[in-house]
Amino acid sequence: MAIPPELQQLIAQAKEQMPQLGHLPDEVVAQLILQAMQEQQAEPPTSDEELKNMHPEQLGAIGERMMNQGRWDEAEKYFFQALENAERINDIGQQAKAANVLGRLCRDRGDFPQATILYQQALTLAERIGDRRLMGVICDQMGSAYRMQGGYPQAIEYYKKSLEIMEQRGEEQALAAIHGNLGTVYQRQGDYERAIQAYKKGLELNIKLGDDRGAAAKYSNLGLVYEEQGRYDQAIEMYQQSLEIFQHLGDQRNAAYVYSYLGSVHYLLGNYEAALQMYQKALEIMRRIGDEPAVAQVYGNLANVYQEIGDVGQALAYYHKALKIFERISDRHNAANTYFNLGYLYRQQGDVAQARAHFEKAKALFEMVGDAQRAQRAVQALRGL
Repeated sequence: MAIPPELQQLIAQAKEQMPQLGHLPDEVVAQLILQAMQEQQAEPPTSDEELKNMHPEQLGAIGERMMNQGRWDEAEKYFFQALENAERINDIGQQAKAANVLGRLCRDRGDFPQATILYQQALTLAERIGDRRLMGVICDQMGSAYRMQGGYPQAIEYYKKSLEIMEQRGEEQALAAIHGNLGTVYQRQGDYERAIQAYKKGLELNIKLGDDRGAAAKYSNLGLVYEEQGRYDQAIEMYQQSLEIFQHLGDQRNAAYVYSYLGSVHYLLGNYEAALQMYQKALEIMRRIGDEPAVAQVYGNLANVYQEIGDVGQALAYYHKALKIFERISDRHNAANTYFNLGYLYRQQGDVAQARAHFEKAKALFEMVGDAQRAQRAVQALRGL
């Protein structure tokens, strides 16, 4: 079965969220996803009476479907009903599952305090019935909630708790993912050696389990760490291994991201011709699959290269292409960065009026999104005109 590019991301998400699918071939997971998508065509029951009579497991499954469709408010209704029904029949396991998924919903919404409360409620319930696997899953998700809000010490604490549980149970697929999560936290802390160790542990498990997609992701992660350390040859080696696997899997989207990473390394090395080639390859794929945010990012990267080699016309053209997309998709933060870059480029060309106009737009957008540090940089740029 040839897997369409649009299914590749869904397969990766499914395997990440449900470790029990990790050992299945991508073709099997694709069939399961297509079957689930067909089932989604039928609208679920909505009357209060029907919902009260449904099993919490059914309600949770409907809520998961709706959450994956982006229908978060409707999903929340089903999750709360699942929790209520589970409490009424005194099913503590289902109560824990409902509280956990409500926590994930709040986390993805950015309501981290409420997510933490719900995760803790779910963890207490799972501990009461001794469901070790569920405890491990909840600890991993709590770690991710703390990681997303910059609470790195707490994230590490919960990831390690999850690791301990999953190691006792021999859940190797879950362990590979958790090591990857730990690596991300260490990397964000600048603790590169621990990040490398964590990624390598996850990679070893991915290889042992025959999880090519997971291995490719870990190679990319290692490449990013090596790049941050300035170990560019090693970064390129990791990216090349990742790219080879993603191409073998037919995962064009992730292959495009790796091309972009390779472009960044060559840019840092001053290999501008190679950087342009890598970015153009990434751009071709991103355009084909319709990933507009990624297209805009690559446009910005191309503009940076052309600016470095002194081709102002191309740099301006690509910055404006990127800006058009960022504004269309309401990505204010990246739009602000692009306005700032344009201001800097116009200033270099001696066009003070255009430089001022673009720095002012950057400042306004940075203030709108709450990025005080970059807003101040825009202020300083304006004072320097």
